[in-house]
Amino acid sequence: MSTPSATLTSYISLASAMLIVGTSVVASKVVVDTMPIYTASTLRFLLAAVILLAIVRRSGGIPSLPLRVHLIVALEALAGLVVFNVLLLLGLDLTTAIASGIITSSTPAVIALMSVALGDRLNLVGWTGVSLAVAGIVVVNLFGTSEATDARRPLLGAILVFLAVVGEALYTVLGKVATLSLRPLPMAALVTTYGFLLFLPFAATDIRDFHPTDIPLSGWISILYLSVIVTVTAFALWFRGLQHVPASTAGAFTGMIPVGTILATVIFLDEPVTWLHILGVAIVVAGILLVTRGMSPSRRIAPPAARPGVTAAPATRGQGQRAVDATVDP
Repeated sequence: MSTPSATLTSYISLASAMLIVGTSVVASKVVVDTMPIYTASTLRFLLAAVILLAIVRRSGGIPSLPLRVHLIVALEALAGLVVFNVLLLLGLDLTTAIASGIITSSTPAVIALMSVALGDRLNLVGWTGVSLAVAGIVVVNLFGTSEATDARRPLLGAILVFLAVVGEALYTVLGKVATLSLRPLPMAALVTTYGFLLFLPFAATDIRDFHPTDIPLSGWISILYLSVIVTVTAFALWFRGLQHVPASTAGAFTGMIPVGTILATVIFLDEPVTWLHILGVAIVVAGILLVTRGMSPSRRIAPPAARPGVTAAPATRGQGQRAVDATVDP
């Protein structure tokens, strides 16, 4: 069973990870303006993978894992790193930023639904918290931004953005399963490595437009920030948090992303904060607090059976049994 201190540490790790991810909006804006998107993503995950693999190697390396474990991790990278980013970018090109923001606000709810189907349990308080987290993000996106651009194909754009949300939800749920077999740093190292490999075909489509000497210093600094801080640090914190809490609970912490975005835009882009921003953030935080109290006691974390060559981390009983059965590892 997870101790209260371990659970609290997990909550802090999850919140910190999502705050960091929220700040990536500023760096991503600079990257989009200075270099091809797919090439930039490939470079980001390549650098992050090299750093993480070097760190993991010094601490004993990645344990020997069955092929099925690697397939699960590769699927996680495909869903959360490639599908989410590619579909979100395609969707943003067809619909408005506000519409996209509102759709992505459903991420905590989608994660909760997926994880419940896999064995997690939230009581009425927990579901109320998920609803509040979604409502808070909607407030920030709907009332906290302005949008003057007409959508070219809003329905198709909305579908693509929602499919991106499904990819992000799968990333979290699969990440929870993955932490049954891998500790946070090896987990992050594998995910980023597969993310790099999966982005290579996309980079091939725009690498002809990539001219390193034309990239300003701000572009390279942004790539470095996205690699070291957003990918290495945030990924490690996220997987550390997933070790001790159900995916349905962790999903609510994605509500901290707009909080990080607001803080970053205020600090670096000098954008104003309105009372609606503050209200939305307050609702999100209240929702997360309710979710952390809404786990059914009967479904609290229990350690899975140990397996040779694998360092096991705690998991929910429903997910633990499925992970043991499938020999597998947001």
